[in-house]
Amino acid sequence: MSISESAHFAASGFLSPRACESDAKRWVSPHYFASPGSRVRGRLALLFPGTGGKPRDYRAMADHAAALGYHALVLSYPNDASINQLAGDDLALHLPLRLDHWDGGCRTGMVDLESGEAILDRLVLALGKLALQYPEQGWDGYVTEIVLRERLDDRQVRAGLADLLHWPKIAAIGHSLGGGYAALAASRHALDRAVVMGWADWSRSTGELAHWVDSFADARTSVTRRFALLHERDEMVPCRMATRVAERFCGDGLRASVESGTFPWGGARLLSTDFDPSQEGSTKTPCHNCLALDVCTPRWPDGSAVLEDVWSWMLTGDVK
Repeated sequence: MSISESAHFAASGFLSPRACESDAKRWVSPHYFASPGSRVRGRLALLFPGTGGKPRDYRAMADHAAALGYHALVLSYPNDASINQLAGDDLALHLPLRLDHWDGGCRTGMVDLESGEAILDRLVLALGKLALQYPEQGWDGYVTEIVLRERLDDRQVRAGLADLLHWPKIAAIGHSLGGGYAALAASRHALDRAVVMGWADWSRSTGELAHWVDSFADARTSVTRRFALLHERDEMVPCRMATRVAERFCGDGLRASVESGTFPWGGARLLSTDFDPSQEGSTKTPCHNCLALDVCTPRWPDGSAVLEDVWSWMLTGDVK
């Protein structure tokens, strides 16, 4: 039974990147947002979809976060190519590739983003637009000032975009490719918490981990605020790889199987599941996507997601 069964959220909808930047040409699938109802935590659940995923694919998780009192935003960003695919066997390339997508830099020469397309651009513009469009909902609580598209041409403004965000009020959540961006945010900023699901940065041919996943000991977000969820039969990210990365991300915290316990799993921050979602979606082996995607995640007879309690724990569990 979900701990949030009696909670509700106030509003939800879509926000086109073109509403934030009229000239946007790429990655224009609308952001999805949901705002809390009577229970307001003053926290933003920022969701990063996986490779090729659209914000509309993650509405169940966003709505659940809003029901728990979070403002929720599923971001549309440059996610059409896997970092593992782009980096190949170069284990040192993963981090600069992610940073190029994060802030629009050109460290690698492989990422060519226009102003308004990088993750920080999209996030600041979306929050500013939501704050202006829905002033009664409280979106302005996550930015120090509202930045409109034309101000991104100012180099000084662009250089300080990250400083405009109230990171301690943000919970970064990422699935698959998006998990790496939640981890990157946790590395660079002191977040409310960070959640990675079905994620590993690694070389598919050698089985070695990307160099940067060994740097989490120096992450700005406390290790007690980092969570991981993986599937034991993941067909896209082998469990052994996801586990190795999750152990580095979560530190020495307890590990638990979702099916072997109940909320809050003894306080474990590294959780694994063996749910069989094969009858719940249209794909034959949706274990990887069942962790977060609406179409694949297992459902109870009343339509609620089986993993809601897990999502609740990772978003609201007591942490130091």
